[in-house]
Amino acid sequence: MKTVERYYHPADLSAALAAAAGDPDAVWLAGGTSLFAGDYADKPAAVIDISTFIPRGVAAKGSGLSVGAGTTFQELIDSELVPAVLKDAALGIGSRNVRNRATVGGNIAADRACSSLIPSLLVLDAKLEIAGVRSPASSGVGPLDLRSWLDKPEGLILAISFPVPDKSRRSAYGRWARIAVDAAVLGAALCCSVEKGLLKDVRIALGGISGKSRRMRELEARLEGWRLPAPSDDPRADIETAALPFLAPAEGGIVSASFKRLRGAALLADVVAAAIGGMKEGPR
Repeated sequence: MKTVERYYHPADLSAALAAAAGDPDAVWLAGGTSLFAGDYADKPAAVIDISTFIPRGVAAKGSGLSVGAGTTFQELIDSELVPAVLKDAALGIGSRNVRNRATVGGNIAADRACSSLIPSLLVLDAKLEIAGVRSPASSGVGPLDLRSWLDKPEGLILAISFPVPDKSRRSAYGRWARIAVDAAVLGAALCCSVEKGLLKDVRIALGGISGKSRRMRELEARLEGWRLPAPSDDPRADIETAALPFLAPAEGGIVSASFKRLRGAALLADVVAAAIGGMKEGPR
C-alpha cells in the first residue's frame, strides 16, 4: 500500500508556499476526502496540510459571493447565501460525514469527472483567487476564470467568487449514480433566463460525458431561444432529442459510452425541466 512519506504542517500561507517550492511533488491537503480515498496509484508521497489557515466561510461580496476554499460541503448547504444550484450539487455527496470534511477547493483541484461542484460553478461563471503563481491582480486582470485554471492548474486556490443569479434566472443541478451514496457518473447544471416564453442566456455544464466537467457551448447555442412548451406538456422528450447530437462520450469507466450518451441527455432534460418548472410527477 502506498503511504505518505513527507508531511508538512506549515503555520501560515507563506510557509506553505515555501514548502511547496522546496518539494514540487507535494500536494495540498485540506479535507483529504478525495486525496486519500482508497489506494489508487496517484496517491501522493508528500502532502502540505493547509487545513488550519486556508480561508473558510461564505460571505457577500458586492453583487456576488465569496467562498473560502476551505469551506466544507456542509457549510455550503447550511449557508443562507448560497444559491440552490450549488447547494444541490453539494448534496450530491450523500454522506454527512464526508460533507463535513470535503472542501470546495479540494473538489475543484481534484477536477474529477465525478466532481460535485464544478458543473454548477461553471454555469455560475465562478472565478478563483490563487496564491503561489504571479498574482492576477498585479497584472490588472483580476481573478482567474475557473475553466481557464482547470485547463492549467497552478498554485493554491484561496477563494471562489461568483455573481448571485437574480430572481429572473432559472437554475438547476442533477446527477446520476448507480446508488444514492455513490460518486456521480454524470452531472449536469443549467442556468438560464426565460423571456417571452423563450430560453435566453443559456449556460450548460456537464460532467462525466467527456471526462472532466465542461461548458457545452454548442448545446447552449442549440437551446438558446428554445420555446417553452405549454404548462401542461412535458418538455423532456424534446430536450433529449435536441441534446443527443452534442453528446459524444468516450468508452471507458463503469458504464458504456452509449449508455452515458442516452442517460446524459435524459439527465439534462430533467435539469432543464426542473429549472423551468415543467417536470411532471412520477417516473418517466
